[in-house]
Amino acid sequence: MNEAPKKIIIADDHAVVRTGLQFILDETHDLRIVDEAGNGDELIEKLHKKYYDLVILDINMPGKDASDVLAEIKKEFSELPVVIFSMNSNEAFALRMISNGASAFINKETSAQNLIEILRKVVSGQKYINPKQSSLLLDQLSKKKNYQKLPHEELTDREFQIFCLLALGLRSSEIAQKLEISKNTVSNHRDNILKKMGFNGNSELTRYALQNGFIQ
Repeated sequence: MNEAPKKIIIADDHAVVRTGLQFILDETHDLRIVDEAGNGDELIEKLHKKYYDLVILDINMPGKDASDVLAEIKKEFSELPVVIFSMNSNEAFALRMISNGASAFINKETSAQNLIEILRKVVSGQKYINPKQSSLLLDQLSKKKNYQKLPHEELTDREFQIFCLLALGLRSSEIAQKLEISKNTVSNHRDNILKKMGFNGNSELTRYALQNGFIQ
């Protein structure tokens, strides 16, 4: 008797992405998208109501930031694997998400076959780190004694989150609304970010983010 397919919920605000993944996984016998969510709040609500074997989480959605959604999932559903789905191919950013609990970080341009293989590995209880991520991790470990952190590595998770939003050109009021925090809190974080990274303003943050692949 064949084992029932693993139940997957995908959170992505683009219908074409959800449909594309549905089409890809419908060709498999062991993986099935059984539910969808258009934002982080909707995803968390559905996780409280039904059982799923895997979450595919888009990195950029309206409302609650994916980093916050990931943290909430790992707090409330610690054993539930989460795969981050993103157009951002920056490996340092990917490692940060994996270190925060994601089981894998997949670029949306990956091939259908590679995507299926990664998802199968994750639902079996493993983490997936691609060769570039693995090389970067090993390089960091080999240089650990004399390793000097890059400016963005000095930031807390919340500061890094706000750094990326500032680099995208969002105003403090927009970030405050998106993250559901006060404008003063955003301003305080911005001051700390600039100080830690040694920058004088948002233009330098944006330049750094572009150079290091955090925004495109």
